[in-house]
Amino acid sequence: MYTPEEIKIINYSDTFTMMYGCVSRLLMERFGLEGERAVRLGTRYYGRYRGLAEQKVHIEHGLKINLENLFTKFYDLPTDPRFRRELQRINPQERVSHSLVCPMADTWNSYGLKHIGRIYCEEFHPACYGSYAFDQTYVYLGKTLTQDGDEYCEFNLLLRPENMTPDLQIKCFAEYDPNYVEPEINEPPIDAKCGFSNITLYVYYGLLKAASEILGEDGERCIEEGLIDAAQTTADIIRCHAEAINKKADTEYAEKNSLFGFSAEEHPKWIELSGYQAKERFEQNYCKCLKKAFV
Repeated sequence: MYTPEEIKIINYSDTFTMMYGCVSRLLMERFGLEGERAVRLGTRYYGRYRGLAEQKVHIEHGLKINLENLFTKFYDLPTDPRFRRELQRINPQERVSHSLVCPMADTWNSYGLKHIGRIYCEEFHPACYGSYAFDQTYVYLGKTLTQDGDEYCEFNLLLRPENMTPDLQIKCFAEYDPNYVEPEINEPPIDAKCGFSNITLYVYYGLLKAASEILGEDGERCIEEGLIDAAQTTADIIRCHAEAINKKADTEYAEKNSLFGFSAEEHPKWIELSGYQAKERFEQNYCKCLKKAFV
């Protein structure tokens, strides 16, 4: 049995997962290979938004930009209680891990979207980890739970100073900066709603940007339809998880346990995600549709 706070994290995680799944599915169904091209490009945009956001936080706190700090300092999300991992090795230059249970993969699989999850795995991780570390990270994804026959996700990440210019070596590794003093870090607790809402808007905006660039107005309209689908799926997710803890998914419960409540108009990320009428489209086609499902 999960706690109410864990149920919120699960709701947020599944909302993000199916935002990506619903919008990507419609793009690929409607536009075929060109739709897949937009999904892959949009996923890379999202990865870069997220990686650069992490880099910015670490630089502001005086941290070196390396693999150990990426995964241990100011990580942008709380751990989903369903997630299981074996961490083999982590240091500034290397991270080797196996994901044994991935809730995102399980969710995509339950909706028949494993192939879309595979695209996410292939495109997001290199874009995110690469952009974080000045496009110097080598990412080998040998296995993923979104690939038929793979029993776990195998992550092998490398960040080698030998491949860097001297100025990047200094930015990434303490041993190349003799005067560096490790800052004292007092991290605040991770705000689950803030973290998941940020990345949900990043992935939506990345897909919208790519769809507009590759598919034009038809692609933008497809994104709007995907948002409606995602809102309906979010309502189903909230009802399902409420039932699991014997709660009634009424309007009050849904607003408290949904990622944006029933409006995202005041979200601070719209300042940087300001193109393509993104806020207006999100409010009209996702937030209002989600509220309608419970009123």
